[in-house]
Amino acid sequence: MNLKRWIPWLVVVYLVAMLVMLPARVIYWFPLPDNVRLSQVSGSLWQGVAGQVVVDGMVFNNLSWDWQVSSIFLGELVVDVNLPDQNNPLAFSGRLLAGSTKVGAKDVTARGDLSALLQLVGTRLPLKTDGEWNLSVDTFVVTAPGPVRWCDELQGNAKGEQIRVLINNQWQSLGNFPVELGCSDTNAVSLTMSGDNSLGLEFNGRINSQSFRAEGTVKPTPRTPEGLAKMMQYMGTPDSRGRYSFRL
Repeated sequence: MNLKRWIPWLVVVYLVAMLVMLPARVIYWFPLPDNVRLSQVSGSLWQGVAGQVVVDGMVFNNLSWDWQVSSIFLGELVVDVNLPDQNNPLAFSGRLLAGSTKVGAKDVTARGDLSALLQLVGTRLPLKTDGEWNLSVDTFVVTAPGPVRWCDELQGNAKGEQIRVLINNQWQSLGNFPVELGCSDTNAVSLTMSGDNSLGLEFNGRINSQSFRAEGTVKPTPRTPEGLAKMMQYMGTPDSRGRYSFRL
């Protein structure tokens, strides 16, 4: 047997094995954003757990990942990520993908507390609001992603559940607000809500890293809290169907 022929292959196998067995603690060497901190990291680089992740002061516990190593040979990076709902402000489970020309996700589910989500994304609403939210994404793909190109394929939906607002120091229940997700003709993420909710809220929105735009209408219904119905009167003159228009 010609040993010299096998030496390069043995070296490759050895290097791959060393790479696969790298401990997850090497993550500590990676440059991370200033607002992100990791601790209690265990397992391997390819299949591990971060016992605690802090983002802008918000703490997430037991974030786990599982890289699909075989996908690397197909020119893709694929990782399954899981964040349990226990002791966390939100839960997440799904598969994230990245290739030379695209990024995406599959079979994503997420849910959590609305106030925590608003804090995380830095959004303030005119009225104190709380409730729950959930997200379901079957498929998401964006090719050549950029600041304004966020979406080429998206099938999914989201919902605000048991939403309530504080009016005159009293919590008023608003119920559920489902939203359909998709891609706009400008490759932004599109959000569409029908008017079948307690506020008669109907809108179409587009979002990317540069802007968020939405336009729609609200209309008092028998389910609209009286305080909110009175506030709508300050939005201007309603149309012939009693709807108040808005644009963001």
